[in-house]
Amino acid sequence: MRAVTAALTGAVCGAGWFASIEPAGDLPCRESGLGCALFAVLILIPALVVGWGLVGWGLLRLGRFSPAWPTAVAGTVAAVALLLLSSFLLRFVQVQLPEESGIVVVALAGAGGYALAAKVTAGYGGRRDRTEHRGQDG
Repeated sequence: MRAVTAALTGAVCGAGWFASIEPAGDLPCRESGLGCALFAVLILIPALVVGWGLVGWGLLRLGRFSPAWPTAVAGTVAAVALLLLSSFLLRFVQVQLPEESGIVVVALAGAGGYALAAKVTAGYGGRRDRTEHRGQDG
């Protein structure tokens, strides 16, 4: 259930991130085309990734998901890595997807990244002596 909760959070954050790229790209730019492209790649897109990572952390905290912050950080990093890997592989295999499918690819990468992070961080911050399952106080 932890992985499903994290995957749903990642899918929402991935779809939101993708949907916010175009409106953010419509911001006025006073420089040339290259300057705007560098601004988008070096500042705008990373800022959106960080912003949606914070939204993911907030959604995980709202759902009382524990641990929320390591899962959100690892999920965001894994989602970006999965997105880069999947887009590279899709181009390498020369798969032609419809234009509207970009949001699905990003949402799937977000879901996979957050689910993977939920599995990796499942025991983070818990008790290390394993007495919580034996009914011992301490």
